[in-house]
Amino acid sequence: MQYGLRARERTPAGVDASQVGAFLHFILEHVTEAVTKRGGFAQVEERELSRLTDRAVQAYMDEALPGFDKREERFKYLFRRLRKTVGTIISNVADEMAHSDFVPVAFELGFGEGEAMPPVTVRMGDGALSVAGRVDRVDGWLEGGRMYLRVVDYKSGKKSFDLSDVRHGLNIQMLLYLFALKQEGARVFGHEIVPAGVLYLPARDVLLSKPRSVDPEVLRTAMDKELRRSGLVLSQPEVLRAMEHSALEEPRFLPPSVGKGGVTGGLATAEELGKLERYVNHLLEEIASEIHGGVIDADPCYTSESDNACIHCEFASACHFTDGEGGDHRTPLRPIKPEEFWGQIDLITEEEGTPWVSN
Repeated sequence: MQYGLRARERTPAGVDASQVGAFLHFILEHVTEAVTKRGGFAQVEERELSRLTDRAVQAYMDEALPGFDKREERFKYLFRRLRKTVGTIISNVADEMAHSDFVPVAFELGFGEGEAMPPVTVRMGDGALSVAGRVDRVDGWLEGGRMYLRVVDYKSGKKSFDLSDVRHGLNIQMLLYLFALKQEGARVFGHEIVPAGVLYLPARDVLLSKPRSVDPEVLRTAMDKELRRSGLVLSQPEVLRAMEHSALEEPRFLPPSVGKGGVTGGLATAEELGKLERYVNHLLEEIASEIHGGVIDADPCYTSESDNACIHCEFASACHFTDGEGGDHRTPLRPIKPEEFWGQIDLITEEEGTPWVSN
């Protein structure tokens, strides 16, 4: 309905989720790029950062919101609130990058024909499946002649990285691009590439329920929690410390936490990332095989009834999906613990599949 017929749901006047995402993406990209050209966040004072943010906001308004003064008052109010939110997010990113040896090395990095990176291609028989896309940001750390890269995706919703999703073949784009960078990134960055992980950075309108008299430090801690990245990063201590200088003692931004058992959560060894690469290859081969075989069954997935996309689908009245008819059925997804995930993909990737190639 959406991509074939270009159908669109009628929406009331206001700032919808897609507009919020587009705005926050635009500001994050342009401010981070401008700061990088000035030597990084550690070299830019707060006043200059605020000026760069205001300049990016104005550029967005000129480009995407012509005639802003004639908009209805509700729209203006919501947009003013967004301006405040983006300032908070930029400040959080600045704080993170000022305490990190990783620096942005690419923005809106494209994979596909005519892009900086070639498309990811799976060959099978007389056909091939090519995957194209774009990465919001790539951060790098040059050490020992090798470039450690992490892929950063700006998430305007509350979606977080989950190995259960990966096991079921969902939300694998960032991993796919990370491993593509490992294979082909030396062409662009001039060094051998080491995958250092993927991070989802919350880029959404954040509202905190706190009293006006709240202590600034308490407010900052609460905001840090809302904006903490989710994802999977390389577990090598030197890499973690390069990502965030306090990562091994008290991480504020990275997914792992520190407890009695040390640094845990959101970590993968180099060996595990290798297994994950083979598993992603396996998934791509399966997808290519199904597309080549004409498999077009409608099998919407869900983890719970409240997470069932069919309940909230704006095209339900036109879809007429009926569970169990014509081979279509809803597919419940069982949550998988990390240790179970690694054990399962061990079995699946015992025999390495046909590798994909980028060209």
